[in-house]
Amino acid sequence: MDFINSNDSSELKSKCINPLLIIHKTVGGNLGRVVFQIKLHSLITIKVKQMTLRLILLFIFILPLKINAQAESKNIDQFVNKLNNKVPKLLNDFNVPGAAIAIIENGKIILKKGYGCSNIDNKTKVNITTGFNIGSISKTVTAWGIMKLVQEGKIDLDAPAEKYLTRWHLPESEFDSNKVTIRRILSHTAGLSLHGYPGWSPKDKLPTIEESLNGKNNGPGRVEIIMEPGTKWKYSGGGYSILQLIIEEVTKQKFEDYMLKEILQPLGMKNTSFTIDDKIMSISSREYDMFGEEIDFELFTAKAAAGLHTNIEDFTKFALASLYKNKQYSQNILSANYLEQMMLPAPASNGSYGLGYQVESMPKHSMVLYGHGGANTGWQALFMVNPATDDGFVMFTNGGSGGKVYGQIICEWMNWVTNEESLDNCAVLPSIANKIKKIIDINGVKDIQKQYFELKNNQSGKYSISEEQLNELGYYYLSKENIDFSLAVFEIYVAAFPNSSNAYDSYGEALLKKGEKKKAIENYKKSIKLNPENNNGLQVLKGLGITLENVKQ
Repeated sequence: MDFINSNDSSELKSKCINPLLIIHKTVGGNLGRVVFQIKLHSLITIKVKQMTLRLILLFIFILPLKINAQAESKNIDQFVNKLNNKVPKLLNDFNVPGAAIAIIENGKIILKKGYGCSNIDNKTKVNITTGFNIGSISKTVTAWGIMKLVQEGKIDLDAPAEKYLTRWHLPESEFDSNKVTIRRILSHTAGLSLHGYPGWSPKDKLPTIEESLNGKNNGPGRVEIIMEPGTKWKYSGGGYSILQLIIEEVTKQKFEDYMLKEILQPLGMKNTSFTIDDKIMSISSREYDMFGEEIDFELFTAKAAAGLHTNIEDFTKFALASLYKNKQYSQNILSANYLEQMMLPAPASNGSYGLGYQVESMPKHSMVLYGHGGANTGWQALFMVNPATDDGFVMFTNGGSGGKVYGQIICEWMNWVTNEESLDNCAVLPSIANKIKKIIDINGVKDIQKQYFELKNNQSGKYSISEEQLNELGYYYLSKENIDFSLAVFEIYVAAFPNSSNAYDSYGEALLKKGEKKKAIENYKKSIKLNPENNNGLQVLKGLGITLENVKQ
């Protein structure tokens, strides 16, 4: 509101009308009395009255804004405090040493923080610069690299991938390789094989991209066309290895060098890289399995699909850049039109995937989220944004059960942004196997089966219970060469799930390692009777001299 100049009565008259009308409309009554006072009093009185009016108006207009701002601030503070209390408890419940989180609300970062440990042995805490592998979220960043080349006219989205390949070619098949286009590879609708990649130990010599595509990739097999391109959605990490090679072919640069120069550095992601060097390792978290035990750091030839290493400080910049409708976060890499195109569900994807972005429709919360999840051994990560509201969620974890943690936190976030924070529908129970492991590690396996069933029968509301959990715990001890502990767990497994073919198969394997051949054969036979298609069991028995006819007896 403008100040009123008491030396100019004509200006006074013209400026008084609207304020008085506003007061009348806002607070009601007393309009005639206020006008009457203005007409009769001296200019000094008028000045005092006008200053009073100005203060009233300021109070009327500013107070609601201030109240709303305070309410919003309090609401944010409450939510952040809730996460600060909840995250450490979840990390403990699920044996996840550490995590980093960023929350974006209305285009603003309201939380960017580390929780727990990045190195248990050294008790090093996670902070916003702690590095994490983010698994398949790498694909979204890689998609930016491809789309930049599309925007520059160096790649045609609807051209066959073969147009850009010289160092490797798709294997011959009954399907037309010309239908394997860049667009379809980006959206996992190209009909390609190879879902995901295991990593390599730092001691291993990594294969080339071409060798990996041909099947030298630690198990998953070669990349090939296994269904008609463009007809179905089938997730293919192998397809992103083709895109990795195409970037190298088109740019004549190493994939990791191109991505650093053209995508990561322009976004200000200073400690993010597809190259795992001393700099990256110096700030990286260690990685841990689902039981909170440290495991070997993994490396990847399939960098485009699974190899990006970053931190929450850097990746929040990428998340903000994905809010293409917000001009505040505009960048010079991709136009808003291209980013919008990347988030549109691709044909044959059942509305679930764009060009490098997963599309998650949340009807209950009346929102659509775009982003990606990531999971490698010892790492679990998730990032989602909502460009329509400028909101976003990013969470990285350094444990094999991190998905159970971030799943509950993003649920809390969605409830909060849609004003459903009172709902208690986010809880996931911790695994009973984690509890059993803690008992075994402290007290050994004496009476462990009895303790398992007491927990299962009397405290079922505190733990999730499944046969997969016991199988994983049994193999955990088997991998540590602690066969007695492994046998104790598998004995619980067969007792708790007597109709599970897999239970007897796993128990049989541990018995063989113990040297109890006769008992192992009995359990393999039980497994095959429950599941005649258990080829692993059949092969083991064949190697022990047991024929199929003897198995069926």
